[in-house]
Amino acid sequence: MMRDLYNSLPLPDDRPITSLCIVEEISGCPPNYTVVSKTHDQDIDADLCKDGFFKRISRYLCHSKTEGFFGYVVEHILILNDKESRPAGYTILEQTSDTNQRAFRKKQLCYKAVPRHMATQTITDIIILSRSKVAPSGFSLFGEMNGLSICYKPGPATGSSGSDSQKQTVASSLPYSVNPNGRGSISSIGSGNSGIYPVLPENLRPKVPSRQAPLPPGMERPQYSENSSDSIYDSAQSSISGIPFILNKKYVENSLEEENASTNFKSRQQIEDEKVYGNKGE
Repeated sequence: MMRDLYNSLPLPDDRPITSLCIVEEISGCPPNYTVVSKTHDQDIDADLCKDGFFKRISRYLCHSKTEGFFGYVVEHILILNDKESRPAGYTILEQTSDTNQRAFRKKQLCYKAVPRHMATQTITDIIILSRSKVAPSGFSLFGEMNGLSICYKPGPATGSSGSDSQKQTVASSLPYSVNPNGRGSISSIGSGNSGIYPVLPENLRPKVPSRQAPLPPGMERPQYSENSSDSIYDSAQSSISGIPFILNKKYVENSLEEENASTNFKSRQQIEDEKVYGNKGE
């Protein structure tokens, strides 16, 4: 009997909260969100808004651990007056997610989401108190709305590499020891190498030849001088040395014809004979 009751209890979820929203009706809670519908101390309605004169107005806080911007977590939550300006980096919950109505009239509920690796703290749970004004053990109070106290459960900063116990658990499973200075340098299991990579034992190291492999027959190993650019220029110059520089005959003949054609001038008498106009034709 007690074992069945224990197995039916939900396991603690210490994952960080990634997104918040406000809904008007409990049934309007978006998928993958959890609505805070009851107070933690008296189990009564956790409505964060006072009713109007002629109709009932309700507002409920919802949180999610999977939705929101990818890689971001909620770091801080604030409750501000309507006239106060929003701090830098904070997002105001201005409308209800289910009915697109104004969330609050005299208060502003805002939160700050940061990249997971930059978070100085995380928030793993949110509860609402109806009578007590003191946060229970493990929780912190961050404000009041409609006479209700809102508390959050702070979690560890995800930007750190984890607790010391987690480090020891991970380090014990490694085939080499981790440097205790916290810089992540790894010591060798074979020799006293201080590099960041482990050194393989002698029997596992690949065999490297003591000298270079010989070249195939008929090939010579190139020799490089200190000044590679000079050696390349010298080799190119030596390969064409002794070859006369002669133009093709067709290019020479064409150039001579063009030169002769350009120097063939007509005399004045020849020009007048070509341009003279007589009356014999008329």
